[in-house]
Amino acid sequence: MSLDYAFYRQDEIEVLRFRNHSEFLDMFTAEPLVQLETVHDFYVTRRMVSAIIEKIEREMAQHGLPMPPNDSEEFAELEYAVPEDFYWSEPEDWVAALPYYRVLLYILLEDVRADGCLVCGWDA
Repeated sequence: MSLDYAFYRQDEIEVLRFRNHSEFLDMFTAEPLVQLETVHDFYVTRRMVSAIIEKIEREMAQHGLPMPPNDSEEFAELEYAVPEDFYWSEPEDWVAALPYYRVLLYILLEDVRADGCLVCGWDA
């Protein structure tokens, strides 16, 4: 059984989509949620994304992983280095995936700032 979920702007444009990244989704659902009419949809706020970024960065620091500033060239290069197949299966190595999650969270944060909030919809 697969777990598919995506983040959408208010105009229903998809920002990111994942399959089977259950630990990552759990980080969102562990935060206070504002549910929508459907059981599986909730709002993604700036506070929520910022809290998850802090958790990811704390874990990266514990493992000695580099954290380039999000406005640096190195950070921008990492955004383009996320492998296409990364989105479609649970990472085998959570720690190795942390830099990718960090980059993707900053993308979500930019969209939250621009749109006010996002919607996460998931289906198992």
